[in-house]
Amino acid sequence: MNIGVFGGSFNPPHIGHLILAQCALESFGLDTVLLVPTFVSPFKEGETQVSAELRSEMVALAISDNPRLQGEYWEAMHPGVSYTVDTLRYLQQQHPDATLHLIMGADTFREFHLWKQPEDILAMARLCVAERPGSSIADATHEFTHAALPFTMPLLDISSSAIRARVRAGASIQYHVPWAVKIFIEAQGLYR
Repeated sequence: MNIGVFGGSFNPPHIGHLILAQCALESFGLDTVLLVPTFVSPFKEGETQVSAELRSEMVALAISDNPRLQGEYWEAMHPGVSYTVDTLRYLQQQHPDATLHLIMGADTFREFHLWKQPEDILAMARLCVAERPGSSIADATHEFTHAALPFTMPLLDISSSAIRARVRAGASIQYHVPWAVKIFIEAQGLYR
């Protein structure tokens, strides 16, 4: 079994996340992609975030119409900083016969050398990196560039921070996030 692992804050999950996951599914012949919301990202410790529980609910809503995308909430249920290396160890125990594929964008890959135990991560998972116009594996200057398996996705200038800013400004987020996530954000009064 080939399992994709796509972690992040998902604060909120948006269509760019879903397109990235779908492109990885197709590019690497994956059986499923697990979306893994963090409890706290080590790169966003000072950032105000919606609770892990609410972000997990939004992930579940965002992927509810695609049976090949699944939520994996192990990190969200463990208070403290979430590290990919720990999550991969957990997933190896849960799926001992699976090949794990860690999915990220080229912008995230630029900082891969700063992650906790990157060598151990590479021993447990194939590194699948989405290249987009303006963001390439070649932009990374660390020693792990040889391990990156590139794939492409459409250029989308969309981010969770921009969506939060739009909500604060009273602008529409329709088509930026799945409809169910939009309704959830409005009902919960998030990001105002």
